[in-house]
Amino acid sequence: MKKKLEIICLILISIHSFAQEERRKVFKVNLSAAAMKAVTVQYEKAFGRHFSLALGAGYRPKALLPYAKELEKYVDLADSQIDYISFANVKKAESTIGMYHLTPEMRFYFGSKGAPVGTYLSIFGKYNDFHGDIPVFVDTDYKGVPVRLELPVDTQIKTTSAGLMLGHQFRLGNRFTFDCYIIGAHFGRVSVHGESKQNLEGFDDDFRTRLRDKILTTFKINEDYLGLVVDNQGVKIDNVRQLNYLNLRGFGFNLGYRF
Repeated sequence: MKKKLEIICLILISIHSFAQEERRKVFKVNLSAAAMKAVTVQYEKAFGRHFSLALGAGYRPKALLPYAKELEKYVDLADSQIDYISFANVKKAESTIGMYHLTPEMRFYFGSKGAPVGTYLSIFGKYNDFHGDIPVFVDTDYKGVPVRLELPVDTQIKTTSAGLMLGHQFRLGNRFTFDCYIIGAHFGRVSVHGESKQNLEGFDDDFRTRLRDKILTTFKINEDYLGLVVDNQGVKIDNVRQLNYLNLRGFGFNLGYRF
C-alpha cells in the first residue's frame, strides 16, 4: 500500500511539473496604456530554453487626449528637436487623436529560469498609425484687415521602426506574470499627411499666396521635407521625402496569464 501511495505521489508531482513546463504561452494586457484610454494586448509564446516570440496590438478610439497639459511639455520638447515643422500654433488640448499599432517581437531571456520568466532583451518592430483632428490657427490679413483663421486639420501620421528593449517578466504564482518594459529605443521612418478642407474660392490669388507664406513662417515648415498646397479647396501638407523617426519605448506594465 505504501509503495502504491509513493507511485501515485510521484505521478501527481510529474503531472504538476509537466503542467508548469507546458505553461509557456502568456496573454497580457498593458496596464499603463489604459491610462491613455487605449487597449493594448500581447500574446507571447516561448520556444527553446531562452527564446520567445510575441505579437502586440493596440487601439485607441479618436478622442481628446487625457493629461493634455502634461503632454504639451513633451510635445514642446519634441518640437525643439524637429527641424522641419513647429507645433507652436497647434491647440493641443483641443486635439482629438486615435491610433492603432502592431508590435512583433523576439525575446532572449537570460538566467536559469528560462523563457518566459526573467530578464530579457528584445528585438522588435513597430508600426503606428496616428489619426485625428488637430485645430491650428494662423494670423494673417485680408485687404488690410487682421484675420485669425481657425483651421481644423485632418491629420494622419504613420511610423515604421525597429529597435531593442530591455525588460523583466516576473512570475506571479503558477498562472500569472507581471511584465515590465524597462527601457528601449527604436528608429525608423515617418510619413505625414494633413488636410484642412476650406472653401477659399471667394478669396483672390494674392490672399491665397500670402496665406501660404504665412503658414510656412508660422509653422516653420521646411519645404525640403514637407510640401504645402493652398488652393480653392483648402490647405494640404504631405512629406516630399522620407522623414526619420526616433522614439523611446519603456516604463510599460503588463499583467499576464500563463497557459
